[in-house]
Amino acid sequence: MTAIPPQDTGYFLPYQLAWILDESEYKVAEKSRRVGFTYASSYRMFRKCMNRGGGFVQWVSSRDMLTAQELIRDYLTIWCKAANIVAKGMYGDNVEVIDVEKNIKAFVVEFPNGARLVSLSSSPEAFAGKGGDVFLDEADLHDDSGRLIDMAQPCTMWGGQLEVVSAYRVNGTSGSPFAMLVKSAKGEANPMGVSLHRVTLPDAVAQGLVEKINKTAGKKQTRAEFIAKIRAKCRTQSAYNSQYLCICDDAAGRLITLQMIAPCELPPAELAEIIARNPSAPRFGGYDVARRLHASAWHEYVQLGVSLYLARREIFRDAEFDAQENWIRARLTDKGQPRISRMAIDATGLGMHMSERLAKAFPGRVDAVNLESGRRTEMCVALRDRFAAARIYIPADDQLRADLNGPEKTLAKNGGLRIVIPAFDSEAGGQSHCDEFVASMLAVSAADEGAACAFPPRPGRGRRAAARRARRRAMRERRSR
Repeated sequence: MTAIPPQDTGYFLPYQLAWILDESEYKVAEKSRRVGFTYASSYRMFRKCMNRGGGFVQWVSSRDMLTAQELIRDYLTIWCKAANIVAKGMYGDNVEVIDVEKNIKAFVVEFPNGARLVSLSSSPEAFAGKGGDVFLDEADLHDDSGRLIDMAQPCTMWGGQLEVVSAYRVNGTSGSPFAMLVKSAKGEANPMGVSLHRVTLPDAVAQGLVEKINKTAGKKQTRAEFIAKIRAKCRTQSAYNSQYLCICDDAAGRLITLQMIAPCELPPAELAEIIARNPSAPRFGGYDVARRLHASAWHEYVQLGVSLYLARREIFRDAEFDAQENWIRARLTDKGQPRISRMAIDATGLGMHMSERLAKAFPGRVDAVNLESGRRTEMCVALRDRFAAARIYIPADDQLRADLNGPEKTLAKNGGLRIVIPAFDSEAGGQSHCDEFVASMLAVSAADEGAACAFPPRPGRGRRAAARRARRRAMRERRSR
């Protein structure tokens, strides 16, 4: 075999080489995104196929068919060309039905020595009755990762190898099957005998990742610059933690703890003084719609730098929908008050009609949000991240504190994070409906969508304003001569 040998440590980074050379029966990698684990694994799988020959089968399960094809087309092809061999399907163009009854298809590579590599999407049933080595790519991202791992393990009973590699879901939890597998492997007992590899982004950078990227992309970025850039591109701290630091959320407990809230509370007079000193700062609103059972709530934040300051709270109890809508319209159009750059409104159930009308009346300024969609979890986590980083400030108030502390974290059926909010979830307990939590979450979402949102510009208005500014500059220059 003439492919690049793994002993060439100048080619593979140390953590890649350690994974390639590990012959353990059960291997698990808890990793950052985009640090080259699939690349190194593709070489390892290729090397096994070339060395073991006829009868050997390497199974690969990816999260979807496109990723299954990319493993072959974008990675395995490299090693075939490096070894100067031609394998059937090496370009990802050989599709076979491996389970007729369930119509499960896979991309298959057949090597000249009779070995086969079968790359398929997330199909736990495909492993029934199969044998060989198994590689599960991005296991935590599969729809039913626990079942996938359970179905793949028996394939290796007759001397095969199981390799499980993954970063965590963005909204994953420490209770997911993959996270529990990692936790078991980290324990002193390690009952499954797992060989655990862990590589965070800082780990990979320390071992030469940035230099590899610079060489490939023709850049000259430093290690510190690279990490700072990656962090800046992450929308929330939770996203950075899960995707690059191998840290996922706890599966239970309060979403926003009292310990997070305390540093963000200011005396009302001090908060009002800060806001009064910045009358022209961008403002963002959030409105939770209710009628009788709950209260409607409005939160209005001022943005100063990277932080938000709660400038106004309004609670409406048993208010007619027309009255609520009229109040919002007046707040968005009243030139005697600071302008609202953007607002988000609850478009779930009762708020659907009102939010549709407001979004049409104020295009670009009103965001109608369905809080029964997947976006709800992302917005909850974004609000939590602001409190965790002390980038949001609120008045010290018992009711507000209780609302913010009300939502709880639970485990979804797929192992992901689920936020239980009393206003929407019947199983939630507690004394508060968390109406102000929802209003605050919506306002923060509006702020995160962009501080420069405004009415749609009139045609030519920008050009005329620019021309006026140019004329004024010219007049000032003439006067100064």
